[in-house]
Amino acid sequence: MNIDIFHIRLTKENLQTDQDNLNKFLDSVTVKKTATELVLGQPNFWSILVFYEDTKYRKQSEKTSVTTDNELTVDEKRVYEILREWRKEKASELQVPSFIICHNAELMTIAKEEPQNLADFTKIKGFGEQKIAKFGNDIIAVLSQFDRKKENID
Repeated sequence: MNIDIFHIRLTKENLQTDQDNLNKFLDSVTVKKTATELVLGQPNFWSILVFYEDTKYRKQSEKTSVTTDNELTVDEKRVYEILREWRKEKASELQVPSFIICHNAELMTIAKEEPQNLADFTKIKGFGEQKIAKFGNDIIAVLSQFDRKKENID
């Protein structure tokens, strides 16, 4: 198992770049565990410790993963944007960075796979028992609201 440390600086100039770098890294490895700590300083930042396995040493997973929005249809891209908004609101509510909730590849995969129940999340890379228990029902509710809005448009 490998370990890496990331800092997500809480400044306008650095926040998005730092989050994008972390998301890119998380998409390239199998995360085993994370630990986070808010560090107050100049500037304030989140310190993230990531325990992971390198993808070149792991067996091919049977879980689904979408790694780029080019793999999504127009409707799936709309769902992805709605899920990103949900993630932003949930992160604000829990006072954690967005990547702690779900990273982009997980949201894109959800948009593509459209899970209908909690068991469907077990097929999505990045979703284990804890994440399903924490966020599965919320995500299903978001997806069902999108479906209802879509029906009203048609």
